[in-house]
Amino acid sequence: MNFELHRYLERFPDICRAKFGRTYDFTALEKRFGYVRRGRRELVTKDVLALFDPDVTPFAQYWGRPNEKDVDEALHRTRMMLSPVGPDPRDLVRKLLGVLHNTGIASILLRFIHPKRFGIFSTPVVNLLQVHGPNAVELYITLCDELKAWQEHFGLASVGETETALWTFGQVAKAGVQSAESVKAQGEFDADLWVQRRRVSRVVRPFLKNYGPLELARILEEEDPKLAGMIAGEEYERLLRCAAKRYYPRMTLDKSWAEPLIERLAVDKHILPEQHAELHGVWKIRNDSVHAGQRPSPEQVEHMLDLIESICRRWDAPRGRKEN
Repeated sequence: MNFELHRYLERFPDICRAKFGRTYDFTALEKRFGYVRRGRRELVTKDVLALFDPDVTPFAQYWGRPNEKDVDEALHRTRMMLSPVGPDPRDLVRKLLGVLHNTGIASILLRFIHPKRFGIFSTPVVNLLQVHGPNAVELYITLCDELKAWQEHFGLASVGETETALWTFGQVAKAGVQSAESVKAQGEFDADLWVQRRRVSRVVRPFLKNYGPLELARILEEEDPKLAGMIAGEEYERLLRCAAKRYYPRMTLDKSWAEPLIERLAVDKHILPEQHAELHGVWKIRNDSVHAGQRPSPEQVEHMLDLIESICRRWDAPRGRKEN
């Protein structure tokens, strides 16, 4: 089963007919904003209101029609040219937010004025793509960048078109709907390796960027203690190798080097007597995490992490730094 995003773009009229009782011509809307797109004229109130005409779009059902007087006054105060986009699209988004004060409404305008660069700030699509951002502007730009990646992968014509297709897919595969079509759609989406890699990367990448292995293992210890133990075990092995390099630079690290190293560290008083047994215990938890058929408990992994942090981290320090 292949996930074919373009098929959901084709299904958009049917979904609109079922959901709203009519269809909408988004291509005609894009053409309507051609002069604004090319910088031939500034944005005017009728442009904003046109996107909330129930005969043209369904957006008033989600955001509500902006107040005509407020928009008119704001645009009279600001000569709002929305082209070109510029090297940093955030500037254009902030400029438009200064007038409209709503990310969703601003995104609708940008989607039809610059469909190749922007999509609609749709909560279902944000959740579907697993995108995150520290504030509304950054989240919207991240969403558009991710939509661009999906557009290129699936060969759609624009970012705006891609967002429309993903929204349509979300409606077809809506949670709680158990039709044959929804089950098939969700199954194809879940089975697509590229899709799931993209979604996982959006969730995992911030953790990999912001946390070291021990911190990451501590985050995962309740959810998946075996995986947490594997991550912590790899860091433990690295730190043991640091200890070997520090104290025994000529030591050969053969297949079963770790436990003899722990013994030697104890004999030479590089670790305390009670730490000798503790580090052997950590190595056992590491082995249970790595080998099939074994599964450490969250409590074991937490104890493992405490010992690695309290005993082993100092071995990673530069030689000139005083050890604790």
